[in-house]
Amino acid sequence: PSYLALIPLIYYRYHYPKQFAGNPHLAEYLLRVLVTGAFSGNPDTLIDRIVDSIREQKEFVLPEVMGVIREAGRSLEITPHVILEQHYGSRELHLFFNLWYRGFNYIPAYNGNTPSVDHIFAQSLLRGVKMVNPETGKRNLLKYSQPVRDQIANCMLLTADENGPGGKSDIPPREWFSRSRFASDAEHERYLDMHLIPRDPALWELDRFENFIAARKALIEDKFAYMLQKSEEIAV
Repeated sequence: PSYLALIPLIYYRYHYPKQFAGNPHLAEYLLRVLVTGAFSGNPDTLIDRIVDSIREQKEFVLPEVMGVIREAGRSLEITPHVILEQHYGSRELHLFFNLWYRGFNYIPAYNGNTPSVDHIFAQSLLRGVKMVNPETGKRNLLKYSQPVRDQIANCMLLTADENGPGGKSDIPPREWFSRSRFASDAEHERYLDMHLIPRDPALWELDRFENFIAARKALIEDKFAYMLQKSEEIAV
């Protein structure tokens, strides 16, 4: 979503290539500053201060860099709200999916083979759920608005084959997650675990959409709990 966060890393890589190659904290730095928008607004002074820190330390010391950013009055806290407000089409969604789906190849040989975000409960299914219009008495009001349909808790990452012709399309969750699609119980379990799907098949029904979303939000928060904990530790 932004190249500004790379500028201190370019300086670090140019002047201290050996340290750069062995530093395990660079991915965490990138994720945190990109998701929280730490370099939005007027970042020039902030970039200079981070570069000064690298120059003084002769190293990219994550707590020091985070301290510089916080001293500039910019928040670095990733809360459950920050994660759960991600949605279909948001610039930061793939940042989280890169950490979530470790086994997916984001740089295939052909652009058409990149993984893609898809709705678990398809748009067409959710748009078909209507409420009674109190003014007319007719059942013609959408029950689920686009933000509800597009929220991260209704999104999953699919391979190009899964989301291509003959793939998931509008298949309802009760069919897509059905045990009958998999060669073994173990494969079925792994698939549900990978996508953080609530195990109760009753939640895969359209009339249980809201219960499904609540259960999956809890699973997503648990998935990223380590990040939220690190945020607190760094703040201390």
